[in-house]
Amino acid sequence: MTRYTVYGDLENRDTVALSTILVAKGLRVEFVSETASLSLALESRAGATAGPYLRTPEGFVLSDLHAMLEWIERMHPEPRLMPPLLAMPVRRSCARLLEDWIELWLPGWPRRSWATLERVGRHLEFAGFLLGPEPSRPDWLLAAWLETEVLVHDHARAHLARHAPRLVSLGRDLLAAPPAERSDPADDVIPISLLVLLDEIAVDYHGYLVGNQRALKDGSDRVILDLGLGRRARPVRRRCETRRVEIARELESLDPLVRRDIRRVLEPVGAWHALTLPSVLKDIDRSDPRSL
Repeated sequence: MTRYTVYGDLENRDTVALSTILVAKGLRVEFVSETASLSLALESRAGATAGPYLRTPEGFVLSDLHAMLEWIERMHPEPRLMPPLLAMPVRRSCARLLEDWIELWLPGWPRRSWATLERVGRHLEFAGFLLGPEPSRPDWLLAAWLETEVLVHDHARAHLARHAPRLVSLGRDLLAAPPAERSDPADDVIPISLLVLLDEIAVDYHGYLVGNQRALKDGSDRVILDLGLGRRARPVRRRCETRRVEIARELESLDPLVRRDIRRVLEPVGAWHALTLPSVLKDIDRSDPRSL
């Protein structure tokens, strides 16, 4: 059986996400704790200064969680953890939005953190998982964050057990979930309860993305936002812009009629405008997954 090696710290969110997704794919995984001396060798091989790192069966050493997950999905498309672009473009776009929100924004808890988590919990109670009855990659990212950074705190676990118990059990539920079935284009729909989360993503994270794009264009080092708690400064993040552009490129590759269908879902909740902004990063190397 094909074997991957994960180098990292199992108390780290990205390491847990990477390891559990490999297991969900049915792949053989060996875990190696990352030591200081080992890190130097991995950094030189992967070209990155922070783990986790993934050694592929071919001997490549990869870094950056998003790039590693994209590699895994390309090399091992079954069982499917991401909706396919051509068969399920609406669900695919929503999965991308959720992944970026969970990975790049939600851990900062920038706005009404408990209320946000309770809304996520209610959505999961209604829908099963983020995109519906079958789990997808965003669910694994959410569970990894919860298990490593939220549920490790007794007060947080107790609060969620009372107000959003589905979040406490999400990790176990994912491990018990059957593999996703093959795609049916007729199933390219999202749960109605997801619209509440998409609306919040649009107000908070996509509001930041618009300001971040403008700040990068103007050469500023901060983004001024009012998320309901007064005007606050947040740092400019190039990585958020590259991920925004990646989603936009996927949309651009689709037939105009398909893009119209996606826009009809995302525009009413405000989650479309940020994706249509032009890129301000002219030096993104499309051949290098780490730049995305």
